[in-house]
Amino acid sequence: MGELNRKTKKAIKEKKKWNERIEVSRHIAEFNGELFYYVLFLNLFGLPQGAVAVRNDGDTPGRDIAKKVVFKVSSYNNIMRFAGQSKDGMKDIVKRPIKTMKTVENQVKEYFGEVIPVEHPLHKELTLLIDLCKTMQENQPKFVKMFKEICAIAESQEIKKVLTAETFDRIHEIFIEWHVLLYKEQRMQLLNFYDIPLIKNHVDKSNKGKKLNKTLENMHTEKRRESFVKFLEGVIQKEVGDINNLSYSSEDVDSFRRLKIKEGYQMFESNLAPQIRN
Repeated sequence: MGELNRKTKKAIKEKKKWNERIEVSRHIAEFNGELFYYVLFLNLFGLPQGAVAVRNDGDTPGRDIAKKVVFKVSSYNNIMRFAGQSKDGMKDIVKRPIKTMKTVENQVKEYFGEVIPVEHPLHKELTLLIDLCKTMQENQPKFVKMFKEICAIAESQEIKKVLTAETFDRIHEIFIEWHVLLYKEQRMQLLNFYDIPLIKNHVDKSNKGKKLNKTLENMHTEKRRESFVKFLEGVIQKEVGDINNLSYSSEDVDSFRRLKIKEGYQMFESNLAPQIRN
């Protein structure tokens, strides 16, 4: 158990069962000016069976404080794991070839014109496609900046070890904002996916429209559709709320943000809170 003092080690051992092993988080939570360890009790297969928060002097706080400590440290660990994932994590988004969306935007404007008049039969569909391209281009620098900040915080935490309220609040804010931006993109992309056949019907498949037609074909694959649907079906747990009727409007994006925040607390209360032994 690392550099824990004797009293703290004793308090932790008193909470464990005989056949459990102890895993102490590397990150120590600061709460109301006091420092607390977050400890997991694992079974023989390495699966969590219980948790406890212990003050660095060996005192075990009441359940209310323990829940706050466990929520912060466990959430921090989960967010950092998400950031480090190369598939379906932050790294995938940071590395995506976003220049493609500028190409799509240019091809659409070159074929249909810089401004799509309201009376145009494809005004709604083309406006969505152009807005999608712009949104993804505007979001990419934000994703890169957030990822770099998360990495900087992780590096700093490896040295400091103490997780302050300010640090936790910031990574939680980044985590939520990341999903909010991605939700809007994915919702727009799925709606655009169903518009593409209609747009293609208005594009000459040779000469001037050859490049645009090929681009639209590449954007309209089953693999892409499945990717959008998978994200939208899994980004919010069903027991937390249903986002099927949400669009990408500002109001609906705000509704999504509230649900994503609620999800973290609700999943904690359902899954981890019952394991706390304080």
